[in-house]
Amino acid sequence: MCDEVFGASNFLAQIVWQKRTSPDARLNLGAAHDYVVVYAKDIVSLTLNKLDISTERSEQYKNPDNDKRGCWASVDITGQTGHATKSQFYKIVAPNGTQHEPPEGRCWALAESTFKQLVADNRIWFGTDGCSRPRKKIFLSEVEGVNAWTWWPNAEVGHNQEAAKELKMFFGATDVFQNPKPTRLLKRILKLATEPGSLTLDFFSGSATTAHAVMQLNAEDGGNRRFIMVQIPEACDEKSEAYKAGYKTIAEISKERIRR
Repeated sequence: MCDEVFGASNFLAQIVWQKRTSPDARLNLGAAHDYVVVYAKDIVSLTLNKLDISTERSEQYKNPDNDKRGCWASVDITGQTGHATKSQFYKIVAPNGTQHEPPEGRCWALAESTFKQLVADNRIWFGTDGCSRPRKKIFLSEVEGVNAWTWWPNAEVGHNQEAAKELKMFFGATDVFQNPKPTRLLKRILKLATEPGSLTLDFFSGSATTAHAVMQLNAEDGGNRRFIMVQIPEACDEKSEAYKAGYKTIAEISKERIRR
């Protein structure tokens, strides 16, 4: 359906969301994940925002040489030879005199002149003994964010149980709406794809998690994002907790969550 609506060429990725925290005891092989399918209106002009660096990732930045610019992490400075120029094949002499050339089949990712500038600025790391293959220092203070990838663990974006607890916070019961999405999952999507003044449209509002996420994100960064939620007045089962609580349709649940 999305290929028909957006065009197959505008398919970007299929994200794997870890929606559970443990196996389902009722099933021999329970589903641990779900999918978020990502399309662009025009993939050529698409630019996604970067994500904030996680606490876990930031803790990997250290400062073994007491650099005044603070903690840093090192990255490889070799590259593939496909489009390499002569300036990317040279010999590097480490501080202790050890000589390094690019590994077989690879080149240095930096021209020699650029490499020398980085050495002069103390942005090249040769290891604690001064003889290791050089790596470039990336300072935590200069990292503006990280690119997202297609694996979204529940530790980062929430899970089904978390989503149920969020609804209980509003309605006093966990089964007012079946299989709600966690607010953190929708916030991740909004962070990637919206700006502070964006308008978000959700054609299948359900329990209005998207609206909740929009308002929460605005509260966090001072944005003025708006939303349009669409939900048909699908009737709630008369035996359901939602119906007993006075909600005759799913749309009424959506609107009440937004009000609260």
